[in-house]
Amino acid sequence: MASRFRIFRKPLVSSLETSTFTVAAAVCLHNFIKSAEEEVPSCERRYCPLDFADNMSPDGYINDGRWRTEEALAINRLSRTVSNMYSRQAEETRRTLQNYFCHEGATAWQDAHIAKNGKK
Repeated sequence: MASRFRIFRKPLVSSLETSTFTVAAAVCLHNFIKSAEEEVPSCERRYCPLDFADNMSPDGYINDGRWRTEEALAINRLSRTVSNMYSRQAEETRRTLQNYFCHEGATAWQDAHIAKNGKK
């Protein structure tokens, strides 16, 4: 999203409510443009050309999209913060997502992809 909406290239400096509305508006606009662009031949697409986004091959390998090579848009590493401790809410959210993606939300290709990259 940051490659298309400059507001996401820096941390959002706003309330949680405003940030939530900002993200929701960007997602709606992104989805609207993507659906409208489906009518355009793939070679003429400007918002999201075929090679722009990451894509997955039939065997589960993820091919990097062109957006990753745009230097100005790259996500920079964060410097060390004051503490490595995270909030209880962050821990609960992480565990909820972990349980979901390892059980009922699991997909057929994810284990093959993880194993292929040597992380399992």
